[in-house]
Amino acid sequence: MRYIDTHAHVFSHQAPFAKDVRYTPDHTVTAEDYIRELDRYGFTHGVLIQPSFYGEDNSYMLGAIAKFPERLRGVAVVSERMSLAAMQKLKDQGIVGVRLNLFGKPCPDLTETIWQQFLARVTETGWQLELHAPPKYLVQLLPSLAAYTLDVVIDHFGRFDPETGVASADYQAFLDMLSPQQHWVKVSGFYRLGKDNGVQNAKDALALLLARGMQARLIWGSDWPHTQHDEMSFDISLTTFKSIVGDDDLVKKILIDNNAKLFNVAHPIA
Repeated sequence: MRYIDTHAHVFSHQAPFAKDVRYTPDHTVTAEDYIRELDRYGFTHGVLIQPSFYGEDNSYMLGAIAKFPERLRGVAVVSERMSLAAMQKLKDQGIVGVRLNLFGKPCPDLTETIWQQFLARVTETGWQLELHAPPKYLVQLLPSLAAYTLDVVIDHFGRFDPETGVASADYQAFLDMLSPQQHWVKVSGFYRLGKDNGVQNAKDALALLLARGMQARLIWGSDWPHTQHDEMSFDISLTTFKSIVGDDDLVKKILIDNNAKLFNVAHPIA
């Protein structure tokens, strides 16, 4: 069986950071460090997500994938002006999607020509689009993405406000927009949903996702090494995920079937 971690990061505090970022690490996490975590917990594959503090410079992540191309893939951050040829080059280096990390940024208007052309190129490349954004952005973005035949991945349950929880109008509207034909939701990063109530918020969100028929579209990632949450570990993240789900069959479905389907690892990554 192929166990896949769909969300992790590698980085070096000595690599150049992008300007005006909200956070920068003070330590280094290597590809070898991550592979040891995967091996320790029985995971065969991992997906690296470009950290926001590197902006569009994906070189550190690409270097990590190049060291373990049979086990690692990546989701990059790129300019909306990137050419199709440049996207294909990244695809050849193990990149399987692009991420829009919109926290601290304005919500883009995906109906603008530049974004329509970008999304058409992403679709042609065969990439997924990952959204790390609050619900008030998601409800603006999802309708525009419905016109494209690409997988749309929502980070960390949809990152609703920990105080209002799942009851907020924007989050409820987001849930109503979900389609099992296009959308995937990462049931990960519970600690980003509230310091004291993150687990309960995650359980509440999971119940609503299941009620909307998303069982086959839920995926999990460790979010290792849990930037800005030093109290976390791969073990705590995995163990708490299992307790939040509370169903061994669904846990296996998420970790094996769903993760493998989205990232196409029925056969070893080559």
